[in-house]
Amino acid sequence: MDAVTIILIALVVVLIGISKSAFAGALGVFAVPLLMLKLPATQAIALMLPLLIIGDVLTVKSFWRKWDKQLLFTLIPGAAIGVLTAYLIIESINPDHLRLLVAVICIVFSLKNLLFKQTTITFINNKIGALVMSMFSGITSSLVHAGGPPIIIYFSAIGLKPSKFVATAGIFFAVMNVFKLVGAVSFGLLTSTTALTALMFLPLALVGNWIGVKINSTIDKQLFLNIMNYLLLVLGVWLLIN
Repeated sequence: MDAVTIILIALVVVLIGISKSAFAGALGVFAVPLLMLKLPATQAIALMLPLLIIGDVLTVKSFWRKWDKQLLFTLIPGAAIGVLTAYLIIESINPDHLRLLVAVICIVFSLKNLLFKQTTITFINNKIGALVMSMFSGITSSLVHAGGPPIIIYFSAIGLKPSKFVATAGIFFAVMNVFKLVGAVSFGLLTSTTALTALMFLPLALVGNWIGVKINSTIDKQLFLNIMNYLLLVLGVWLLIN
C-alpha cells in the first residue's frame, strides 16, 4: 500500500468519523468514490464496511442512551425486512433506477424544506412511515450503498433534536451494518486482512468522532436540520450525476 493510498484512507476515516457523529452519516456516500480513486471497487466496498462499523461503535458510545428507544423498535425490524428483500430482488432490479429514485426523493424533500418551510410533511410522521422508510433504507443500503437518505429524511420530517437524531441513527446503522457484515463474510467479501487494515486507522477514527461530537453539541436544532437538508440536496445531486 503506497503513501497516497494510506493518506486517502486516512482522510476517509476522519470523514466517516465526523459524518457519523455530527450529521448521522450524511457524508458517507462520498467515502467509497474517494477510496475508488486508488482501490478497486470491490476492495473499496469491502474496506468501507469495517470502517463504518468502527464509526458506528464510536458514535453509539459518544451518544450513549440518547437515542429514541421506541422509534428503534420500529426501525430495526424494518431494516431487517429491507435487507432480506434486497437479497430477494437483487437479480430483478436495476441499481441505476433505484439510485435515481433515491436521488429524486432527496432533492424534492430537501428543496421542499428549504424553500417551503411552512409546508409540513405529515404522512410519514407515524409508525407506518418509520417502518416504510427503514425498509427502504435496508434495500437501498444493500443494493446501492445509499441507506442514509431514507432515514435522514424521516428523522428530519419528525424533527429530532441533534443528539437524538445522531444517537438513533448510530444504533440503526450499527445494526444495519452488522446485517451486511454477516452477508459480506458469508460471500467472502470481507477478509481478516481487510478488517486489520481498518483497525490500523482506529486512532484517526477517534479524532473524526471527537470533531463530530463537538460540532453536534454546538449547533441548535433548527441550524442542524437546515444543514441536514443542504446535505440531502448535495447527496441527491451526487447520486443523480454518478
